[in-house]
Amino acid sequence: MGWIDWTVSILTILVGIVLTIVVMLQNSKEGQSSVTGSNTFYGSNKGKTLDGVLSKYTVVLAIVFCILCLLTTISIMH
Repeated sequence: MGWIDWTVSILTILVGIVLTIVVMLQNSKEGQSSVTGSNTFYGSNKGKTLDGVLSKYTVVLAIVFCILCLLTTISIMH
């Protein structure tokens, strides 16, 4: 394995760890229903709250993680 393989593999592991931490920091959605979710102040300003920011980071990190997994597989097979 060359240095690119090691770099991509290490980045995949680091992004996986950060993704796990970001997901664990989010609040549980058990207590919210569809009736109270979008009609409240919290529902309309969700993007500005900590949970909204963490949700966006989760999506971005999940996409980056999938791309890195694909690159890791390609680099190891090559």
